[in-house]
Parts: sequence; C-alpha cells; structure tokens
Amino acid sequence: MKIDYEYLSKIRRAVALYTNKKTSNILDGDFHSIHKGRSMEFEDLKEYALGDEVHDIDWKSSSRMGKTLVRRYMTDRRHNVMFVCDCGKKMTGDTPRGESKKEVALLTFGTVAYLADKNGADFAMAFPKGDTADISMFKAGTEHLERLLYNYEKYIDNDNEISFEQCIKNVLNCVHKRMIVILITDMEGLGAVSESTLRAVANNNDLMAIGVEDAMLTGDNVYDNELGRYEKWFLSHNKKLHEKEIEDRERIARSIAGSSKQSKTSVISVSGKDEIIDKTIILFERHRHGNYGYIKTTI
Repeated sequence: MKIDYEYLSKIRRAVALYTNKKTSNILDGDFHSIHKGRSMEFEDLKEYALGDEVHDIDWKSSSRMGKTLVRRYMTDRRHNVMFVCDCGKKMTGDTPRGESKKEVALLTFGTVAYLADKNGADFAMAFPKGDTADISMFKAGTEHLERLLYNYEKYIDNDNEISFEQCIKNVLNCVHKRMIVILITDMEGLGAVSESTLRAVANNNDLMAIGVEDAMLTGDNVYDNELGRYEKWFLSHNKKLHEKEIEDRERIARSIAGSSKQSKTSVISVSGKDEIIDKTIILFERHRHGNYGYIKTTI
C-alpha cells in the first residue's frame, strides 16, 4: 500500500465526515481527560462532590478525616502517546470482512495518531524489528506521522526475533516518562501478552489496546499465507475443525478479557477500516470511565 499525503487526506476527510455527523469535535473532552490520577502531578485533596471520579478517592485520608476526600491533580501540558505496533506475516492476512489486516492496522495507527496530533499531543511509535525494538522520538505534525507510516509499512509484514511482548518491555526500559500507551496488534497477539507485562505498563501509564480481528480459517476461499495457496476444501469445511476454531477464539477472548481487566487495560477490536473512528471513541470513552477489559462491541 502506497502511503503519501493523499493517504493522510483520506484520514482528514474521514475525521471531517465523522465530526459533521456527530456535530461535535472528534474526541474533545475524552482525549484531554484520559489520564487518570496516577498519570498527573498531585496537587491537593478536596471533599468529594457529585461528578468527581470515584477512582480519585483517597480512602486513607478519608478514613482519617471522617469525610470523603478526592485527590486533585495538575495535568501535564501535553500528552505523550506511544503506539506499540505488531509486525509479522500474520499481519498480511484478512479480517472477517475480507479487508487486509495490514491496511487496517496501518490505517488504525494513522487515524489515531492524527487525532492525537489534532488534540495537541506528541506521539511516537515502537515495533519489533529484527532482534530489537524500533522506537521513534516523540514529536508532532503530519510530517512526523507520514515518516512513521512509511517506516511501519516497510516492516509490518516481517517476522522478527523479538516478540511483540518483548517490544513492549523494551519501550518501558527505554522511555522513562508518563504516557498514553496504545497497543496495535491482532487478537492472537493481544492474547500472547502476559498480564504481568500489561500491569507493568499500566502501573504508571494509561494503557489501551486495539486488536485487528482475523478471518476464519474455515469457510469458503480460505488462503494459507504460510503455504501460499488456498486451503483444500475438505479441511476448510471440516465441521470439527470449525468448532475447534470457534472454541480457540473464545478461549483467547476470555483470556484477554481477564488479563486486561486485572491490569486496568481497555481493549477494543476492529474488523474493518470504517469502524476505526467509532471504535476509537468507544475505547477512549470506556477508559476514561474506568471500564477496563475486553468487551466485543458492534457498531
């Protein structure tokens, strides 16, 4: 897929269409208030009032003072948004709607990064590359976005020695600032990230994840990327294999739901390019209200 300024124009048009449809600015409010207390500088305590975040209640101080107190914070001037994106031959497959996973992943990153830039944030990208993680600087602007898109597009379908989870750990070891971290991978990739790693990221950062859904391995016209051929009919239409695939997918979904909820990570899945903006707003809104975990949402 050729990425150029026309590609960025498509993102702008999609955002403009959504803004007109909703008669409000994209992500206004949600983006600027996404950081929870742990991602801000503590200022003081005040008595709880209707509308305050329950997550900000200081229970120890409340018990000591005999009234409900909440922590108030001084927000950072600019958010730092880190996108950790997955790579590999698995990204060359299709979604359940027959769209390229690679293109959906690229457009997801490009759209959310564009929205971050539009809301005054600096953003960076990290992805597995060989035996290490390729980590960019935090910057803003469409030129920076285009460079990251070009770079990610170049390596997105390469298998690597380093895993997606190790790439996430490398980001934690190399970047020592509070961030909004957004993982972009597929559902299998999310299921392979341990709860302990998610906890480590969410301990000092706001963590969200977007999983690109996979097409079924059973059904009509199933293509095997590794073998480079269409799967034989008697295998792709085998009833037991189909039931086993559904069972495995449900197991992965349960695993993601459990680990993400325990680690205070909000997760959403996408299966098509036209879902990206709506699903992103759902993701940010859920995270802002502390609705952690993975709940498959249809739009």
